[in-house]
Amino acid sequence: MLFYLGIISQENMQIEGFWYYLFLGTFEAATIHYAIAKIFGPLIFGRGWCGYACWTAMILDFLPFKRPQKPRVKKLGILRYVMFVCSLALVSGLFLMKVAHLEKIMFYLFLLGNAFYYIVGIALAYIFKDNRAFCKYLCPITVFLKPMSYYSLLRVHCDESKCVHCNKCLKVCPMNVEVNNESRRRINGTDCILCYECVKECPVKALH
Repeated sequence: MLFYLGIISQENMQIEGFWYYLFLGTFEAATIHYAIAKIFGPLIFGRGWCGYACWTAMILDFLPFKRPQKPRVKKLGILRYVMFVCSLALVSGLFLMKVAHLEKIMFYLFLLGNAFYYIVGIALAYIFKDNRAFCKYLCPITVFLKPMSYYSLLRVHCDESKCVHCNKCLKVCPMNVEVNNESRRRINGTDCILCYECVKECPVKALH
């Protein structure tokens, strides 16, 4: 998707591309991708996209901080909404100003946007000692993913009658999810990326 659709076919697969094709009223690869992977798909597989298919996380997962070294800074989560609104405002502004050669501009925005995500994502990983800091604080796609993921059919369950509260699952979770709580309202529950590190780490098999 990154190289063929994004670079070779020059279709913006970032959130700006979604707004662009949505405003054009054309059902292109970006709109199909967002509908399946990030808007309606998460009702079935939650944030599995983030765990297995995101090309930004692909690079971030190579960094050395797979287990968060510091507590999550909740207030910084507002940045994702700022990014979301900025992306919508940018594309809306281009349409309202009737800028010429929008297709070419969207391609350059795709290249610049990806470079920005990688640079900032790596910087945040080293600042917070956390590979997934970008996903937690800055990624605008999570504005789509989080509400849908709450109702996800596929999720990590906890048999609380088996749990011995050793907290090993909490220590390995890259997204700081309160996985030893069965409730959908558990802390950061909509951030689960289905990596199953918690399931593998549980000594009493309370997670599945």
